[in-house]
Amino acid sequence: MPDASKEFVDVLTALKADTDKVKQDPGAGPDVNKSFNEAVAKVRELAQKDDKDAIYALAHWGVLSGANINEVAALFRKAADKGQVMAKSELAQVLMQAGAQNADAVKEAIKLIKEAEAAGNKVSRRMLAQLHLQGVTEGDKGQVIVEKSPMKAKELLEKGEKAGDGEATLGLAQLYSAGVEGIPQDQQKALDYLIEAGKQGSAVALSTYGARLLNGDPDTKESPKLVKKDVPAALKMFQEAADKGLAAANRILGQIYENGVGPNGADVKQDVTKAFEYYTKAANGNDPQALFRLGNAFETGIIKDPKKPRDDKENILIQPNPKSALDLYRLAAQNNLAEAFYNVGVYYETGTVVDKDPAKAFTFLMKAATANIAQAMNRVAGLYANGTGVAQDLVAAAGWYQRAADMGFAPAQIALGILYEQGAGVRQSRMVASSLYADAAQQGVALAMLRLANLYAVGVTPGQPELPRAWAYAMQADEVAKKSGNKADIDVTANVLKQLEGKMSDADKAEAKKIFDKMPKPQAGGAPAAAPAPEAAPAAPKGGDGKKKK
Repeated sequence: MPDASKEFVDVLTALKADTDKVKQDPGAGPDVNKSFNEAVAKVRELAQKDDKDAIYALAHWGVLSGANINEVAALFRKAADKGQVMAKSELAQVLMQAGAQNADAVKEAIKLIKEAEAAGNKVSRRMLAQLHLQGVTEGDKGQVIVEKSPMKAKELLEKGEKAGDGEATLGLAQLYSAGVEGIPQDQQKALDYLIEAGKQGSAVALSTYGARLLNGDPDTKESPKLVKKDVPAALKMFQEAADKGLAAANRILGQIYENGVGPNGADVKQDVTKAFEYYTKAANGNDPQALFRLGNAFETGIIKDPKKPRDDKENILIQPNPKSALDLYRLAAQNNLAEAFYNVGVYYETGTVVDKDPAKAFTFLMKAATANIAQAMNRVAGLYANGTGVAQDLVAAAGWYQRAADMGFAPAQIALGILYEQGAGVRQSRMVASSLYADAAQQGVALAMLRLANLYAVGVTPGQPELPRAWAYAMQADEVAKKSGNKADIDVTANVLKQLEGKMSDADKAEAKKIFDKMPKPQAGGAPAAAPAPEAAPAAPKGGDGKKKK
């Protein structure tokens, strides 16, 4: 931040020193949360003295921690009024979230974006380019607020490219790759911009081009084979970028060596020790995904060779240490990584390492949920349903379960199905419940199969039980339980089958067998037949670039 006060710089320098110690030796360094809270307190004192950068920092940290959005907006606005350019850009992002519901907020946001772009803010420049690609209108008459003009978007991105903004250069690569009105598709030009964006430090561009080098382009009419497979060139490119201090390049090298490349590591052999050396370098460079991956490693522990015993001291690369894991997740969360918000939230929800704090858990989980992490949506829904850390609200619970269910998250599909069965927070409907259970059952979740068995036993249509169909779903659950080898699950499904068979005629049993034989086989995997217990420790959310999967 240019022209920042010495007092403000001193606070951030001290915070950075503490976080650097944690990155270099997780668990042995200072408490990240304590250091951050102390920094916030000092910055708040500076903000009360009208330090514009301190006011901006409070607002920025408030966004990351899920603080009240109106209070955050007020702080950004105060900093922006004092000439803090980044505050203008981030206030615009907050205001744009109001969308069509608040035309005045959108107008103010666009005004701020234009002002920040004129002052050289690269984020606002890219935002304005995106607005020109889409166009912004208001009212029934379609009054133009931002002209839809791919050419103006291109000019803004070119301005960013000349200023060395790798993300703007990546935008140009994407424009030419897709082709838009007035800008014909040109895959060679797209590739040239992609390579340049990587050189300018765009992690997405670097990983995209590197992946093309590692695998080679497919030879199709839509995507000509411009990049041939060249694993040594990919490694050289990433290594050169890493040597220049690009944290993302170190993280990508970590991913390459952790997983290997080619069948059985034919192109690059798996080397877990080397992988975590690169992850550590990337984490020291504040790469959020590397911090997160190291958090995963300290949560579960890492061994060098999976073929050797886990308890062999010589085979242990990283000992499990939940305190270190939490510190690393917090650092990743400070870099706005949604998955890290989720994991920190679960630590507070379960009371792992820290005291249980439902309110804090809700704040962190909500931040992850609004970033489309399905597991977080499911947990937020559970907190609303139980009134834990937030006022009980079954309608809100149903809404969050629905969002997670729409993403195919089986636990949310089951939970929402139960609400529909009970008519809690939603209109009661056994038909909707059965559809939700069926979606989860198709993923191999035995609990969903048992819910279907119970539902059909009493009747999806009230008063019209379908015992053969109920038996067929119970039998599916029994098969999943037997594959899992869990005695408790096997006992549960066997008991349900026994109860159903006691009510069925020979004709029912014959019909049940026919229904079972015609049922589509569930996907591999599955879940316990009994309701799952609360997680004792957080697991990394599913999906994402190089993250441990749940």
